[in-house]
Amino acid sequence: MGKDRIWNYFDTAKGEVMAGKSQKSEVRSKKQEKNIASCLLSLFLLFTVHCSLFTVISGCAGHQIIITKDPLKAEEHVKLAQVYEAKGEAELAMKEYKKALEQDKTNPIAYFGLGNISFKNGKFTDAEDYYKMAIEYASAGDQQSAMFYNNLSWIYIETNKDLIEAEKLAQKAALLDPERSFIYLDTIGVIYTKLNEYTKAEDALLSALKNSPDDKTALRHINTHLLELYKITGDKDKLNEVAERLKELGK
Repeated sequence: MGKDRIWNYFDTAKGEVMAGKSQKSEVRSKKQEKNIASCLLSLFLLFTVHCSLFTVISGCAGHQIIITKDPLKAEEHVKLAQVYEAKGEAELAMKEYKKALEQDKTNPIAYFGLGNISFKNGKFTDAEDYYKMAIEYASAGDQQSAMFYNNLSWIYIETNKDLIEAEKLAQKAALLDPERSFIYLDTIGVIYTKLNEYTKAEDALLSALKNSPDDKTALRHINTHLLELYKITGDKDKLNEVAERLKELGK
């Protein structure tokens, strides 16, 4: 389950286009002249902006060094990275996340994105560092930072590094984002399973199931962890019940 288990509820850029309403106005000869001048100015500015992507530095000997400027803002690099990530182009996504950090080294979403890609590639040390950076630069009490805590918790689960700390992180996530408690209860359920606290594990997972939306991905995650729990406890009736649910969910 590991590498495919981390959650990410941030929307990927979808390239939505908003259509604006046109305004009617009277046309006069002077205004036409202004429009022509305005068009010429726009063309000039477009050319200027295009050229301004390059800075020319002249040396004392007349040599010219051309340095390219990045026309995109950090947030735009992040959106582009999310598009690449959604398409499965991890390397391009990582490049865009890193470009975002070149523009703004305090961007938590860029660190989070790098953490998720590193996690999926099995680079847990890198992922841990990125998640910690995301937490460090997130605003205090920010709801979206709950995912940073949750996914860092999964680093400790996968590596068996510190399950007690993993539980604290998941509990912190639940406090920050009660609307998505099913995600963090699921994580807590897995932690209790690993700690051999099976009653607590079942309670957490059943609570996650009860609070989860009608979403197949979330339901598959939770039921899969219930299945793993019942395999350990040997409860065949519950095991068969969950197995049937997973069949219906198209496992």
